[in-house]
Amino acid sequence: MVLLQGGSVRLGVDAPGQAYERPAFSGWLEPFCMDVYEYPNQAGVSPMADVTWLQAWDLCGQQGKRLCSADEWEHACRGGDGRRYSYGEPYDAQACNTPWDRFQGGAPPIAPSGSHPRCVSPQGVADLNGNLSEWVEDQWDGEKPRFEEEVFPAGTTYRTVRGGTMWGGTFYGQDCLSAHGHPETVTHMDDGFRCCAEAD
Repeated sequence: MVLLQGGSVRLGVDAPGQAYERPAFSGWLEPFCMDVYEYPNQAGVSPMADVTWLQAWDLCGQQGKRLCSADEWEHACRGGDGRRYSYGEPYDAQACNTPWDRFQGGAPPIAPSGSHPRCVSPQGVADLNGNLSEWVEDQWDGEKPRFEEEVFPAGTTYRTVRGGTMWGGTFYGQDCLSAHGHPETVTHMDDGFRCCAEAD
């Protein structure tokens, strides 16, 4: 795991231009630790996908860890200097597993963890952009995919997923501000997670 210093942080953007972007705000984070890679946190291993939020929560707990918060995730991705991508700016289609324009059917092109050496934040966290979107602990109160709202009853708990996947052209983007939500009991082929922990 990587230790990330807490303190006063500024998240979101001053002039949101996308539905998933949060208005800028200042907050406070305690120091925390974050897995370098998406679960199972092993370089060269394909990260786990098709996992529900509930399963992700449980798997982190089995290791004495927890899911990251949305604010922790964004802070780790943006490196403390407000960057749009973990590697910096501008967008580079080759830096992370992000170049696919649309879903073509079949298995998603998930890359082994750490296989894009430039896709690393200043603190050393890998693959925060692209590859898999990542469940975080927060509930999701934003816009919900219509195909899910038509299936799940009112009152269903939605959870937040951060980071874009390998698919381009989605409604949730591929940058450090990327966010959307799904019911906590569903799986998607391009959703995974990583774990965080309190700093000792």
